Amino acid sequence: MTPSPETLTFYTTAELAREAGVTRRTVMHYAELGLLTPDQVTASGRALYGPYALRLLRDVMDLRVLGVPLDEVRDMVILRRATHDIDGTYRRDWTRADIPLGDERLRAVHARLRALNAAYARQAEGLARFDRWLTKRFTGGDVDPLPEPPLPEDMEG
Repeated sequence: MTPSPETLTFYTTAELAREAGVTRRTVMHYAELGLLTPDQVTASGRALYGPYALRLLRDVMDLRVLGVPLDEVRDMVILRRATHDIDGTYRRDWTRADIPLGDERLRAVHARLRALNAAYARQAEGLARFDRWLTKRFTGGDVDPLPEPPLPEDMEG
């Protein structure tokens, strides 16, 4: 069940920026590019962002650091917004018609995500090997092994 907008906490542009650790101008820039869209606009024109906007903003910043082009980042945000509620809950009732991206664009998003996942898996394995080597060489093996990385909670279904 989707929570009502009255029960959600909304962020102003400045509050969203503060929570994400970026400048207000960064949030405004991403909004101008269509990467972030306000979930509500007050009568005076002030943009308000729902809880999921914080997650999306952090994702946008991470994807940009990974070198994903803005058009692909925008497509990923569109896809996530189409399949998740304002609070970030996965919508099990979404349909293909809810996603305003053509099949070619979705295939490009899928290809980019697969490439990122493959690179992440290679890096994770390399880092785990390096950690085992350091543990063996410098601690005598007395350190607990690294925990498995958690799966994203919002990518169900």
